[in-house]
Amino acid sequence: MERIVADVDHIRFDIEDALEQQKGPISLPFARMDKSSAAVCVFFQSGTCHRADRCPFRHIMGDRTVVCKHWLRGLCKKGDDCEFLHEYDMTKMPECYFYMKFKACHNKECPFQHIDPETKAKDCPWYDRGFCRHGPTCRNRHVRRLICINYV
Repeated sequence: MERIVADVDHIRFDIEDALEQQKGPISLPFARMDKSSAAVCVFFQSGTCHRADRCPFRHIMGDRTVVCKHWLRGLCKKGDDCEFLHEYDMTKMPECYFYMKFKACHNKECPFQHIDPETKAKDCPWYDRGFCRHGPTCRNRHVRRLICINYV
């Protein structure tokens, strides 16, 4: 039995060759091209960065408001061309699916926002003016406000 099992060292599968060719990160043509982990250039945002491609910081165009879900896992390949934010900003994180759907998230290190459904609903503009015809079935929040005693 040992002899049969021990004589398999010479067998090589095609997948092994393919995997060996994929080892290591993909090299970029220029070392400074990958700025995906660098901070955003403050001068570029104000329009005063004169370093252009030599700047070690990221130059991002437009208003990116949502954090890239691929960047969070270290899998975004778009770099500066990505239309999503490559910065960990808790205020710009998407809402946690599990907290939103099941009202519970058991991941202690969850990077997504846990928004309480009561605070998520907008205040009812009609109730704020004094009367909402939908009453308790209104889809907006009815918050009872105390009147200032100095106003009365």
